[in-house]
Amino acid sequence: MFYYEIDIFYSKKNYQEIYNVLYYNGIQHILEEEGYLKIYIEDNLEWKIDELKNILTGTGVVREKDFIIKKFENKDWNKEWEKTIEPVNIKNKIIITPSWKKDTITDTENKIIIEIDPKMSFGTGHNETTQIMLEMMIENLEITDKKILDFGSGTGVLAIAAQKLGADKIVAIDNDDDAVENAKEYFEINHTTDIKLLKSELKELNDSGFDVILANIIRTVILENLSDMNFKLNSNGKLFLSGILKIEDKDISDALHENGFEILKKYYKSEWIGIYAIKIEQDSSN
Repeated sequence: MFYYEIDIFYSKKNYQEIYNVLYYNGIQHILEEEGYLKIYIEDNLEWKIDELKNILTGTGVVREKDFIIKKFENKDWNKEWEKTIEPVNIKNKIIITPSWKKDTITDTENKIIIEIDPKMSFGTGHNETTQIMLEMMIENLEITDKKILDFGSGTGVLAIAAQKLGADKIVAIDNDDDAVENAKEYFEINHTTDIKLLKSELKELNDSGFDVILANIIRTVILENLSDMNFKLNSNGKLFLSGILKIEDKDISDALHENGFEILKKYYKSEWIGIYAIKIEQDSSN
């Protein structure tokens, strides 16, 4: 049996375009390394490699030299891929582990263990933006933060973490059918089935009065929904954002100020940033 390992090098400008092409062409396993995305394709799907390369290089998204193909023999490509995935430790508080590595974790004292298998849905714990979100949650969630919205929930990892960190009422929404199904599965695996899971846009959500909104989503979706996020939050409510490239920092920061938020802290990891902001309390006398 043959399989192919493809490394696709990205920059600040083309990361999202590459990811979108892979996602919409059915690539379910995307491993994010420092500066490149790694995928595996079986030999009977060799035509898909040409298809992906033609799309990415033909449209100028990546250069040919940044699309590297390696061929391996007599190996189970999925098992080889699984070997590269290790549990991720976030600030010695939360450990995100794939199911096949769960039994290898020995130090579980005072740790939150969340089981998520890296696959298509955004938010596996193995990408940098999810790690940033979890770091912000560990550092800034308080006992008074009881009602939380996970907007664009993907696998549901942030909603799961929120419950295990002490939140009482959590709502998770996504507009993608596959993401909702994946989140439902992981809520069951991680014993967090009382999280309210909905297929919904933010504008369609009837619920409001949230203490915290979590949003690990792309820049355009953040900008389109900042006004609604402000409306859904309590005064002084917390907003945790990621999915933002460093070059998008100013756009997002300016929009936050324009929509009634104060930025308290920014987090940086590789090409990505996370932003912790609060909804500015309105002066009731005006």
